[in-house]
Amino acid sequence: MKQRIVFLVNFWGNDSAWVQFNDATDAAGHPLRRAGTASGTSVNLEDCSGCGESEWGWQDNGYGAGVLGDPVRFPTSGTHQMVVQIREDGFSIDQIVLSSGRYLGAAPGALKNDSTKLPECQAPPLR
Repeated sequence: MKQRIVFLVNFWGNDSAWVQFNDATDAAGHPLRRAGTASGTSVNLEDCSGCGESEWGWQDNGYGAGVLGDPVRFPTSGTHQMVVQIREDGFSIDQIVLSSGRYLGAAPGALKNDSTKLPECQAPPLR
């Protein structure tokens, strides 16, 4: 099952984190971005050096203007564990969305100056 991870974060100087999962795999089913290893995916609010940011914005694990990150894959449906490790002091997260549908190809809101907040998903199907 493919999922897209998107974060709502703020401020370029504290704008990135490493993310790992307990059971993520690559497209061939090999372990990838596993918790407890040196493998992970980074999430940076700013699209590129000098691209700028402003207030809260949605970002995934892609880097570069308009670049979507690789999807996170899980071998089974159900519960998965995610580990988020900050890269800079002061990193702030408001929401994290794992989406296998609606937000797989686009974030829930804009990269800059966004106030979109999604309601909590009470039960599957995921977004």
